[in-house]
Amino acid sequence: MIYLLTNVASQDVFLSLDEARQYYSTPFTHYLMIITHEENSIVGEMKAQVPNVLNENVRITQLQVSTVGLTLPGRYRYEVYGQNSSTNVDPDNAAVVGILERGYVVLTNNNQYFDVANTTINNDIIYGA
Repeated sequence: MIYLLTNVASQDVFLSLDEARQYYSTPFTHYLMIITHEENSIVGEMKAQVPNVLNENVRITQLQVSTVGLTLPGRYRYEVYGQNSSTNVDPDNAAVVGILERGYVVLTNNNQYFDVANTTINNDIIYGA
């Protein structure tokens, strides 16, 4: 599961997108990422973007994405498409080659992802040593 902050202009996401290239005969140069709110949302928050590729190899792709405009914390789904356009944000456009990956992302407005336990441990006392 991917965790991101709500309404932030630049965050890094690590995905394994290159392994999907083998399923398409048409090469592609860019990605299209769509993030859609999924939990009981009546407003239907959605963001489509062409993320910046910071690093890519056969194992991992590091994307720089934005969540500006996504203000509701909760579970979202994401879909990443391969495409040959640096500006297209429509998955039905002819520049889109095909879908590469889909999954879930949790958006939160709290950047602390775990609780730190406050535990007091008494010193060990050894008698008659």
